[in-house]
Amino acid sequence: MSLLIVDGYNIINNWPEFDDLREEKMEIARLKLAEILEEFVPLLWPRITIVYDAYRVKGKTPSLEFLRGIEVVYTGEGQTADVFIERLVVNLSEIGEDIEVASSDNLQQHLVLWKGGRRISARELRERLQECRAEMKKSYPHSSSRNNLDERLSEKVKKVLEKWRRL
Repeated sequence: MSLLIVDGYNIINNWPEFDDLREEKMEIARLKLAEILEEFVPLLWPRITIVYDAYRVKGKTPSLEFLRGIEVVYTGEGQTADVFIERLVVNLSEIGEDIEVASSDNLQQHLVLWKGGRRISARELRERLQECRAEMKKSYPHSSSRNNLDERLSEKVKKVLEKWRRL
């Protein structure tokens, strides 16, 4: 298994799931991408890192957060996600990490291969996730992919919580 590094905006701009969010709701698109990917840690990858660039955002400093079990990196002003990912691949491959990078950027794919990582396009990533989901449904037909709290609460508790929500 390997670490998956995702060029976040590249995936968002290439997947149809984000068509209605790209223009005005980029924050929701970022959350949705993390939600989609979290389902596959550690099934397909032990760790997933999503990288978003802020190279055009004046005064933006780099930041790191953990969202839904996924590491999310925001580059700082003047640094693209591509440059960050390339450096990360170099540093991690030097210490023997197995790295896979998800991006449909052709130059990025070549750089990743040259630096010792493996590449997967946005389309291939989407297909791999869909295949894994289908396989899980075949193997576990009666389980849902989510462990919803709502399914585990008694009706009495649900009524109390609903009453509190309406206050």
